[in-house]
Amino acid sequence: MLDLETAEVRVPWFANPCISKHRLQPLVAEKAKRLDEDMLPPYLPRDPRSWTRDDVCLWVTWTLFSHNLPCPSVDRFLMNGKAVCLMSVNMFTARVPIGGKMLYRDFQIRLAEAMTM
Repeated sequence: MLDLETAEVRVPWFANPCISKHRLQPLVAEKAKRLDEDMLPPYLPRDPRSWTRDDVCLWVTWTLFSHNLPCPSVDRFLMNGKAVCLMSVNMFTARVPIGGKMLYRDFQIRLAEAMTM
């Protein structure tokens, strides 16, 4: 018989929560402490292709907050930087109706800068 009180449930990596609004400020401050010349605000690696899922969520949240736009559920961006590279402007606007085009432009600028290095 299975004892539910002692049973350990393993949550897959993709089902773990990404970043909540309440964790954004401390995360940006923590990353700022480890400031590196290869990093840009919000203190992510300069090349978006190397971003982790948490980096993508932090970038989305930080970028929308910095432009005073409402932040969508981070569940809409459970992907790494390489996956974001494959997104079209329509995919951004489907996930973020207010601010999707701005996110797309920001990401494309970061990607272009990384590719010229």
